[in-house]
Amino acid sequence: MNNQYQPQNTKDALRYLEKLVNQYLNAPLTPEIIAYNQKQINYLRQQVIPVAQQQEHNPQRAQQAALMAQQLAQWQTQKLAGLPTPTKMRHFKLETPHPIKYQHQRGKSAQPGNYRAQHR
Repeated sequence: MNNQYQPQNTKDALRYLEKLVNQYLNAPLTPEIIAYNQKQINYLRQQVIPVAQQQEHNPQRAQQAALMAQQLAQWQTQKLAGLPTPTKMRHFKLETPHPIKYQHQRGKSAQPGNYRAQHR
């Protein structure tokens, strides 16, 4: 993690890490991104999870950090295999946004009860 930023607690660390991850999720995979992703996974496993368990006594936060590390490792494997990957991390989970479904609205003259359409 960046040496300039010091998180106040594990939730703060997870939020900051989520912001960093969202910056490179859609980028083309390079050796630098693979190394950086691995660094984030190691940070979660070696620093965030133990602090959440031992100092903060927060098993839910430790579980969130473990899931986040697992998903980042899975993202990297999928990306290397050329498979479709999630495009955003939200609430410490990777998710693929659903495509927007547009609904066609009929014009006013085609709707029942329209005065103009009835009296033409």
